[in-house]
Amino acid sequence: MSKANSKSNNPWIYVIKNEDGLLQPYANYDREMFEQMPFDKVLRVNVAQQRSQPRHRLYRVLLRQVVKNTDMFVSEDSLHKTLLLGCGVTEPIMTTAGEIILIPSSTAFDAMKEEVFKAYFDEAVNIISTHIIPGVDINELLDEARAEANFKEAA
Repeated sequence: MSKANSKSNNPWIYVIKNEDGLLQPYANYDREMFEQMPFDKVLRVNVAQQRSQPRHRLYRVLLRQVVKNTDMFVSEDSLHKTLLLGCGVTEPIMTTAGEIILIPSSTAFDAMKEEVFKAYFDEAVNIISTHIIPGVDINELLDEARAEANFKEAA
């Protein structure tokens, strides 16, 4: 896996261009995140057509659901890093003592192709259902995430 170009604590918010040419939040999750942004302030926006926005959005909403329903993780990002390690999406680094350790890599759109992300997503769901919330009805959890993310499977 290649390294991500940069890390940011800013949320990814997906938008869709409406018939009037205005950008509007894509799903409930995006509306909630957008409402947290300051009013009447200039914001820097990076516009990009995504690799597979629906699957990535589904993944992020699933992370949020798991964090809300367990006491194991303080944030979506900490769960994400745990899943990266669990799925072997890592990169080696050397400590100042000369020890090589593995750190979480990236699922950024420019770092991971869609077919690799789909395999990662499937393995992450497996880890969630077997190790993080064993016994959860994973199909029900995914259905809830699909509804929240406005997910529509590609044909």
